Amino acid sequence: MKQRIIVADDHLVVRQGLRDILGQRPDLEVVAEASDGVAAEQLVRSMLAELLILDIGLPQRRGIAVLERLRADGYTLPVLFFSMYPAAQYAAFAKKAGAQGFVGKEASADELLHAINVVLAGGSSFPSGAIAPGKGSPVHESFAALSPRERQVLQGLLAGTSLQDLSLNLGVSTKTLSTYRARLLNKLGVQSNAELVALAISHGYP
Repeated sequence: MKQRIIVADDHLVVRQGLRDILGQRPDLEVVAEASDGVAAEQLVRSMLAELLILDIGLPQRRGIAVLERLRADGYTLPVLFFSMYPAAQYAAFAKKAGAQGFVGKEASADELLHAINVVLAGGSSFPSGAIAPGKGSPVHESFAALSPRERQVLQGLLAGTSLQDLSLNLGVSTKTLSTYRARLLNKLGVQSNAELVALAISHGYP
């Protein structure tokens, strides 16, 4: 009996590539595809499958949010993240949200298939050393090096406060606030508010 797999990625070429790789295995079958997070969640809720291969940076609803919503509603379908985002930043966050594995898109087909095998067998597959960053890790040290104002901006972003409201709360212009935000992104090696929030949560900040 074939193991049924749902693939969720916003890039058609990635979905086609996954379908081609999995199609080489007689025991695996891609039964549905989604190009955004809302569609991915709907597929899981409406059909039977043994695995969801999920991207993080999905439009409409990001992959982590999809997983959190499914787990909150009692769905236990194994989830393997397949993402371009660094495992060092996201693997721990993904595991905490309820994922069974994380594979970077730079991985080989054999590495991906190995992770799929492990997860389908009831195990977990995360990159070595990516789950539990120590207190002395470069990322932790970057958080520790933030200035008091940068910490205030980070706290506001973690709370979901808009830049306009945050600028009013802190008594600075939106231009100045944008400068602090840019420094945060640069210091922590991320490129968006979503990545910043995910990184902070995954490393237990504050």
